[in-house]
Amino acid sequence: MSRIPEETIQQIKQSVDIVDVINQYVHLTKRGSNYTCSCPFHEDNNPSFSVSQTKQIFKCFSCGRGGTVFRFLQEIEGINFVEAVQKTAEFADLPFQIDTYQKPIEPSHQVVLDIHRKTQEFYHYYLTKTVSGETALNYLLNREMSIETIDTFQLGLAPLNSEVLHQFLQKEGFNDIQLLESGIFYQTDDKRMVDRFRGRIIIPLRNPKGEAIAFSGRIYDDKAPQQNAKYLNSPQTAIFDKSKLLFNMDLAKPKMQQTKEVLVCEGYMDVIALSQAGFDNAVATMGTSLTEQHLNQLSRLNNSIYFIFDGDAAGQKATMRAFEISSHFPQAEYKAIIIPQNMDPDDWIKERGTDSFQRLINQSLSGYDYQKEYYKSTYNLDDEHQLAKYIEQLVQLILTIDSPIEQQLRIIDISDEFNIDESILKEQVARLKQQDYNSAPTYYDEPTNDYYQEVVTPEPVTTQTIWQITSQAAFQSEKYFLFMLIYQEGAWNYLGTLDSPVLLINDISCEAYAALQNYYYDEGHQIPLTGISHSVENEQLQYFFNQLLWEYELFEFDEQAIIDTLHAIEKEFIQIEIKKLTEELSRAQMSQEYGRLNEIIIEISRLNHQIKH
Repeated sequence: MSRIPEETIQQIKQSVDIVDVINQYVHLTKRGSNYTCSCPFHEDNNPSFSVSQTKQIFKCFSCGRGGTVFRFLQEIEGINFVEAVQKTAEFADLPFQIDTYQKPIEPSHQVVLDIHRKTQEFYHYYLTKTVSGETALNYLLNREMSIETIDTFQLGLAPLNSEVLHQFLQKEGFNDIQLLESGIFYQTDDKRMVDRFRGRIIIPLRNPKGEAIAFSGRIYDDKAPQQNAKYLNSPQTAIFDKSKLLFNMDLAKPKMQQTKEVLVCEGYMDVIALSQAGFDNAVATMGTSLTEQHLNQLSRLNNSIYFIFDGDAAGQKATMRAFEISSHFPQAEYKAIIIPQNMDPDDWIKERGTDSFQRLINQSLSGYDYQKEYYKSTYNLDDEHQLAKYIEQLVQLILTIDSPIEQQLRIIDISDEFNIDESILKEQVARLKQQDYNSAPTYYDEPTNDYYQEVVTPEPVTTQTIWQITSQAAFQSEKYFLFMLIYQEGAWNYLGTLDSPVLLINDISCEAYAALQNYYYDEGHQIPLTGISHSVENEQLQYFFNQLLWEYELFEFDEQAIIDTLHAIEKEFIQIEIKKLTEELSRAQMSQEYGRLNEIIIEISRLNHQIKH
């Protein structure tokens, strides 16, 4: 894989107007020099999404997302950087050979992919086109699964005799070592190759590109030998990591992009049943509990995420855990769908119909309401002590609500339900908030926005980027200085006249300055250096640059402005030194070190004089 030349990136970016591109996804309204709308990435009743036509960047002042046209397409389409460049080239009607820049698949990985593709075809044929598959096929048809659904999900059947598949794949040119690496086969002590899914209905597990990368086998015949677990999944392999992938993501994604909603289920058959019923935006985890990686993917594409887990104790705990993880991704709204009588989606839809299931979606519980009901079942509310504990638990839940108005409404609900004075509840909320505040370190804290240059699917990142700021005054001057370096050639020319290097105070500013020097001097990029935001790999730095691009209006280079800015930073260096000396002065006075005391006083006086002149 070769890196996309900066000239190509700039040519493609300059060939489109970001306003025209974004307008194809949302309706922008011109406000002053910018364009605004409700943010497409989260529920946004007060439009906080802004697009600058002058700078060709966007920014949401609520969720923190921002960047160039490439970043917008990455977020809205859920694609990687190279795919975003390709999409932009399509808007501009420019040629772009994406294969040139895609990361090549390792040969061993490609072999495993090929084995899965051939095995999927074999399993599907064996189920739908052979006499041996008739019993399993009738089992599915009797469960009211249509042939169209079976074809859509490429369901299959693994023969009871492992040699049937083994010989087929050998004829296709694969050896036993490769078949073992695929995870489809294992080897017995007597070196016999065994299909681990033999005698099971097969559900192919696909990656976001729609390629089979693993399988899940389901029991359908209780008389079949060695059938223990109801479902049996592929082991972890070079191409299959169940903690990151979601079942049916490839087929559900178009509907998600249309509705901005997703249904998260526990099982594959739930997803298949929902899809057949017209709910095409359903996904499921692949034999594991919901992870941050999963919610990171889903929250990028959806405004509303619905959890549909079993109503038993394990399902309730899974739902609670899902709501806990969701607090790390506040850009989306999360709800739980409660199916009465602990029925699964398939059985409910068969018995009550799709309209009834849609009503369950409409009646879904918010995170607060679900957790309130869950905790209620864990306390004996007839016992005053436990009742008090339950109410304290609800007050803790109120703290997780972002909206002050919703917090007030919840306080009123608790007050009315348990006949408690609102002022007591408010006092408790305020006390807990203060405890959280006092226990938190002092940081410059902003929501993060990651920008990926890598071709592979981005890893999840936390939704909080924390910058420790040594000097807030210096930070403002440093950002202004860095902004000039991004947009003004004259700023770089001025730096070339200096006898000593420029030093910055805050760590994030130092990292940004070093990245800009490398981008400008070593890599030879031209002004404006807006491409820096997708060049750096550090996630905090990516977000910092995206923030910085929006921070100031464009202006002509003024040498006096950069001189004053660097002088302000230098003064802050001196102020920090004076502060340290003042603290040392106090210690010298207490220890009666009069010689050192006089030295410190003279040094502080010298530094104060330096500031004034």
